[in-house]
Amino acid sequence: MLKNIFLFSLLIVCVNTVAAEELSDISVNSSAFSNSINENKYPLHIIQDEEINANKSIGDNLKGLSGVSNADYGAAVGQPAIRGLTGNRTRLLTNSITVNDLSNISGDHINNIDLNNISHIEILRGPSSIFNKGGTSGGIINVISDLISEKKYDNELIKFDYTSVNNGYGHNFLFKKNLSNMNVFFSINNHHMDNYSIPHKVLFEEGTEKTMISNSDYKNQNTNFGLSFIREWGYFGISFENTDGIYGIPYHAEEEGEHEEEEEEHRLFTKNESETYTLKGRLNSIPFFNSMDYSYRNSNSFLKEHEEDGSASLNSNSNSFAFNFNLDDESYEKRLLLQYNHTKSPMTGAYLPSSEAYERSIAYFLRTKDSPYEIDFVGRYDSNSRDSTIQRYGDTSLSFGTSLSNNLGKSFFYNLNYAHVSRSPTIAELFANGVHGATSRYERGNLAMQREVSRNIELDMQYNLNDIDISLNLYRNNINNFIYLKDESTTTSGKTDANWRQKNAVMQGYELSISRTYLTTDGSFLVSLSRDDISGIFDDDTYIPRISPAKNTLSLKYETKQNDAYYADLIYTESQDDKSSIETGTSSYVDLDLGYTKKFIYSPSQDLIINIYGSNLLNQAIRNHASLIKDHVPLQGKSVGVDVSLRYKF
Repeated sequence: MLKNIFLFSLLIVCVNTVAAEELSDISVNSSAFSNSINENKYPLHIIQDEEINANKSIGDNLKGLSGVSNADYGAAVGQPAIRGLTGNRTRLLTNSITVNDLSNISGDHINNIDLNNISHIEILRGPSSIFNKGGTSGGIINVISDLISEKKYDNELIKFDYTSVNNGYGHNFLFKKNLSNMNVFFSINNHHMDNYSIPHKVLFEEGTEKTMISNSDYKNQNTNFGLSFIREWGYFGISFENTDGIYGIPYHAEEEGEHEEEEEEHRLFTKNESETYTLKGRLNSIPFFNSMDYSYRNSNSFLKEHEEDGSASLNSNSNSFAFNFNLDDESYEKRLLLQYNHTKSPMTGAYLPSSEAYERSIAYFLRTKDSPYEIDFVGRYDSNSRDSTIQRYGDTSLSFGTSLSNNLGKSFFYNLNYAHVSRSPTIAELFANGVHGATSRYERGNLAMQREVSRNIELDMQYNLNDIDISLNLYRNNINNFIYLKDESTTTSGKTDANWRQKNAVMQGYELSISRTYLTTDGSFLVSLSRDDISGIFDDDTYIPRISPAKNTLSLKYETKQNDAYYADLIYTESQDDKSSIETGTSSYVDLDLGYTKKFIYSPSQDLIINIYGSNLLNQAIRNHASLIKDHVPLQGKSVGVDVSLRYKF
């Protein structure tokens, strides 16, 4: 790995030297490889840092958004799903580079993403998601931080954070400073959360009741370091990220309370370790191109699942390269993207065999300039191979998408897009054959899997009327060879037989939101109403499993000129009776979250921020339909927390 970094760095230094000699006065930014993906000017959502709770999973943070749900596996693990699509259909990126960790293999594995000290989160669909990553029929979630920055820090600071929630706690330190055109970033944080409580008299298993989910605790430490050099010719940055944690597996088929009092080495838990090295930069002017963005990332992930019948080790070593070329001219914005990724996954005692995956991709993006209609087009070619001790799978695929958008006057905007997305099967979908302890299933892959093809058409309309903002999204997604995990039956050992299968399917739905901001003499008051609804059905009129039901949200936020902020989110999730034959339905529930933030400004360079918040304050018994373990593990009951942040600005 160090050899790869050295050789790549040497190459970039040599190219930088040549480019500096040919530098022109023109500076062009290539957005596809900037920290923020803005090829799509109309993302579904942008979540700012003050809205992000680092004590929660990324799925839990995003679940209140229209069209987004959380395929949780306890408090520590939460995989976001966009419009019912999760896994490799909805990919996670950090600073526009794909996250290659073990969460890509299974939904019970934690994401190696540090939500402390980030700037914002982008949720994207359409042409930009196809351009940046293959198989993204759901979309892209891009987590933005200043770990490697393409410009000088404009918010240099030292920050101390302390968090307390229920019986858990967390603390965080951040240093961010520019030193002679060199950005320095360092952070370290720890989180330790105990088992979470659930509402009284919630049925856990037949004939039993619980008020606490044993083995739902977790602790985690993240260390991050980054350097970036800002020059006239562009920028160059390198970073290191380390994660070391342990989290309980909240459900296995053992008798209730069997492990509650046991020592740690005997309980059911997963140890998670990862190291990520990233090199990233831009050359503003090179021969034949306006600019070039480049990146290299080495990711090493290790999971060890300690189970009642032994342990399983899952490992992943990934090396990815990407080069993005800016070819803009007077009439068009144009990008050419080259990507390569190699992932080696040795396994021991796992339900998956050891394997290697190779991905080679080329993509092209085009957008019109100075036209009454803005037209985007993207084409992408992927060559994938999956090599295991069982069999080799090879596949090539073509994806493309286009969008048409226009403003009709000052009040009405529409965007119409079509996406044809091909996705190759994963190693789990192909090669699984054994007991997956964390999900309590015996999973079987299918070596005869064919590529999945999604054809999605979407209409997005936005209207402003006298300070009232109205947004409506309508979509229909026809999917050939939809890949899903089907629970067949329960064995005498308590494990569920589950097979990876394929069927043609249709997913369709809508998202509607209405919001208005009222200005007062003392501040501003925002009122927002939204509803999203999706249906998923196979061509034999049976239902796709684990599709979240309709969700209705009322959001209120009041901000004063005295640096006070009050917010409330009331979410009514309807019952879900559209279920597969072996799947249980879920009841409706109301989720109430409240919060208050106070900012004390002691000087232009010092301030203290206190945030008090509560989740599920009505103490509802919530079963998340998107979760594999919903029948056995309800979501957390009433929870109250406080965050204290002390900041010193340079």
